[in-house]
Amino acid sequence: MVMARRVVPVVLAGAAVVLAGAVAVVALTPVPVAVAETRGRASVDQFAAQSYRSSQAVTALVPAGLPGCSAAVARDGVVVWAGAAGLADLATGAPDTTETRFDIASLTKQFTATAVLMLQRDGSLSLSDPIASYVDGLPEWGATITLDQLMHHTSRIPDYWVELDRLGIGFTDPADQAMTLDAIRRETELDEGEGYEYSNSNYVLLAAVVERVSGQSFADFLAERIFAPLGLDMVLAPTLHAPDIALSYDDDLSLQEAGWTSYGHTGIVTTPSVLAVWGDQYRVGDIIQADFETGAVVNSVETGERYGAGIYIAADGSLNHQGRMGGFITDFQVSADRHTVITVMCNGHLSNRNGLASALWEIWG
Repeated sequence: MVMARRVVPVVLAGAAVVLAGAVAVVALTPVPVAVAETRGRASVDQFAAQSYRSSQAVTALVPAGLPGCSAAVARDGVVVWAGAAGLADLATGAPDTTETRFDIASLTKQFTATAVLMLQRDGSLSLSDPIASYVDGLPEWGATITLDQLMHHTSRIPDYWVELDRLGIGFTDPADQAMTLDAIRRETELDEGEGYEYSNSNYVLLAAVVERVSGQSFADFLAERIFAPLGLDMVLAPTLHAPDIALSYDDDLSLQEAGWTSYGHTGIVTTPSVLAVWGDQYRVGDIIQADFETGAVVNSVETGERYGAGIYIAADGSLNHQGRMGGFITDFQVSADRHTVITVMCNGHLSNRNGLASALWEIWG
């Protein structure tokens, strides 16, 4: 049975609110009860110190009056710290908080890959199947490109945005899943070479496979088979607007409103805390199982890093992925021992995502 994970931690050390200009940085300093009971006062003090340092890092690295960032740290599926700073809406001055939601962009790929692997475990498909078995109207390559190649970015199918650009369809212009699939169908020639080549087209196609095999919308499949069983407050809804969702800002601080509503490669909306809890799946394996690493391909000869089922696997065994959709930029990292997960989400393309993620790993890694 799949057990739901706790998203909201028990707070023993008290919550601190740090003011950065006119914007409150909500910095939680929680210590799970189990930690306090088994490790004693010293552990509680250590957690409090780590939380304080994390809050300082957020304040130092995220300017108060600019698009902001929200971050979370989880240990064994329990959020042990979360904090946020900066603005979710520049016009109103609404701040990013730990409850603010973001489009997690390419971090969505690990959910898409997991969905495909679940269907393979069900006996409904095989990664060795050609994509043409599930998506109609593809060029000749549809008969030879397999689901495995899509999952591991070795298909050499050009990224769909290249064809949309040829058609004059910009990022703010409407383009739904059907239009995006048609754009992929018009890519008759594969890119030269072989091996790993990152392409969002691969995961748009995989989402179409899930829909064809399951008979459900991709959003419903994720909700029924992944989000609900794990108790995750997530939704697949590209370009969703709501009061608690941050707005997306470009380099010049102009609003960057996406018109593209395709999915599979992006489109899940949630908070860093919820995503950090999801990351514990790489440890407990209720839904993410050992097959996420099967067939992983080398994407960097220099570092030995490989690309698995929607996730990068470093030589030391740690996991990572970043994403961008418009001004939404994200970072997801899991420690080599799988006990610690750190997530960062920002709503400005120039926000210091990497600096904040690195600072948090220095504290919690």
